[in-house]
Amino acid sequence: MMPIVNGLESEFQGRVTVTRLNAALPDNERLLFSYGFRGHPAFLVLDADGKETARFIGTQPSESLAAAMTAVAP
Repeated sequence: MMPIVNGLESEFQGRVTVTRLNAALPDNERLLFSYGFRGHPAFLVLDADGKETARFIGTQPSESLAAAMTAVAP
């Protein structure tokens, strides 16, 4: 998934912020659990107000993630 996420991060640079969390770190694990994620990879798309607009669990095609990111990109 890293090549896909890296490519999307470049494509949406300046319009969407991509944040990566290492699920093995205790603080990150708590945050992931607070959003209801129990496994990875997991993707959460938030709008500018912090409202969840899309959620993906497991390996995803770049088109799905790009569509979700396009929906929140200014």
